[in-house]
Amino acid sequence: MNALLVVGSPKGKKSTSQAIGGALLRRLAASGWKTSDTTVAAALSSPENLDRFGRDVEAADFILYAFPLYVDQLPTPVIRSLEFLAGRKNNPTGAPADRPAAPKLAIIVQCGFPETHQNNPAVEIMRKFAAAAGFRWAGALAAGMGGAVGNRSLDKPAGPVRNIVKALDLAAASLAAGNDIPEEASALFGKPMMPKFLYTFAANFGMKLQARKFGVKKSVYARPYA
Repeated sequence: MNALLVVGSPKGKKSTSQAIGGALLRRLAASGWKTSDTTVAAALSSPENLDRFGRDVEAADFILYAFPLYVDQLPTPVIRSLEFLAGRKNNPTGAPADRPAAPKLAIIVQCGFPETHQNNPAVEIMRKFAAAAGFRWAGALAAGMGGAVGNRSLDKPAGPVRNIVKALDLAAASLAAGNDIPEEASALFGKPMMPKFLYTFAANFGMKLQARKFGVKKSVYARPYA
């Protein structure tokens, strides 16, 4: 099996999306899968890279999109890449001739909001895209409090990411067995990583530090159009 990770975060390979998606790919590689990864930014950087991206997707058995939520929507570059793939669906050039079925598509989406349900519209958009573009929908892992992942290890279940790690283990085992991401994995992945008040406090504190760093502490509450 050939798995391709597509990272939709503007931060690319330094992003939380890469960290979580890469952790799932490592588990699939341990099961004998051939894995590779790319970023949407790299794919959109030139016509040649975009064509190569399309061929890589068509040659994969399993495509994993990992991206952050932008308010309640997919990042614009992710949407552009999906439009490109949808435009190629009737004219594939790189798919193996002996493939028995359409490739599977799954997603990992996380947001800075405390609530996991904020990701629901994005999950539904991707599910409908899969049906429209000729992919087999393999499920989603969605989580709130994405900022809590940081640079934590996703190899062992410990601390705030313990349920994330357990969910990745379950998802990888199911996918390696030829199945989809199970509901149990999705439910675990979406559990809060810490109490909401603690996450909100840490997020607000981090925002104030950023405001001070960039010299806008005094104007962060400005309301110029009020």
